[in-house]
Amino acid sequence: MTNSETTFLVFGDLHGRVLPAFRLASCWAKDHATPVAGLLQVGDLGYFPDPAKMDKATLRHAKDDSLELGVLDVVTLTKIADATFDDPHCPPGLWFTAGNHEDFDELERLASWNRDADFVVDHYCMVRAVKDGRIATLAGGLRVGAVWGVDGQGENRRTNLPWRGYIQDRAVSQLLVEPFDVLLCHDAPLDAKRVGYGSELLANLIHLARPRFVFFGHYKGDGMRVGKDYGGAEVYHMAGFELRKRDGTPEPGSVGILRWADGTGQFEYLNDDWLKTFSRHNWKWR
Repeated sequence: MTNSETTFLVFGDLHGRVLPAFRLASCWAKDHATPVAGLLQVGDLGYFPDPAKMDKATLRHAKDDSLELGVLDVVTLTKIADATFDDPHCPPGLWFTAGNHEDFDELERLASWNRDADFVVDHYCMVRAVKDGRIATLAGGLRVGAVWGVDGQGENRRTNLPWRGYIQDRAVSQLLVEPFDVLLCHDAPLDAKRVGYGSELLANLIHLARPRFVFFGHYKGDGMRVGKDYGGAEVYHMAGFELRKRDGTPEPGSVGILRWADGTGQFEYLNDDWLKTFSRHNWKWR
């Protein structure tokens, strides 16, 4: 890589932990004397700006962990968000795709307000969704495509989601029109994480579009690179960033570094030893 490289941090499922993600990125940037141009996130942001519309799973987990409700700290003016975003090392934004635990009606409403490939979803204009089937161009010329939702066609598909929570053929087709560098998707390509699970549509998209990198979440377990051949694409599972390991530290493989320069890039997961310096107990002041 050259001196002109641009650095992004990639996160797994956040389930509300938006401010801890920004804070971790600020700490990493400071500790490594490396500016972070943005955060990329693989869905299940936990985007429920109206508590009355939260799904049952989010409400159930929130009873034991208030971090599940973290989106509420950024959709209105709050002191904790002010403090997090005022850090001089804080990245300028986070870009995400939609998972299966989001308020899709609100996302669609916000998306309809503009013609851009991405749109703001928070009070601070720091959190942006990439539209389903669209490509957003970020710092360093990085072209990021997004597919919303999870598989709705396979034998092991979920059957209890609103229609917008499923991968749409139209979105996949749109991403075949022009090239892009990174695919953010929530579900995995078929058989990538578990045999019989994942999306055949995503697998076909990756083989045909051949992005440089693919990042997905949704599944339990540590993050890992998928060993299958995807025609040159590097495919990575991002573990959920839940801060539930011993002492409240991040899960291995829940955060990674994407370095991009001159149309090419390198990706690696954050070092576990460094991750252990950050926890749910110290994130506000670390």
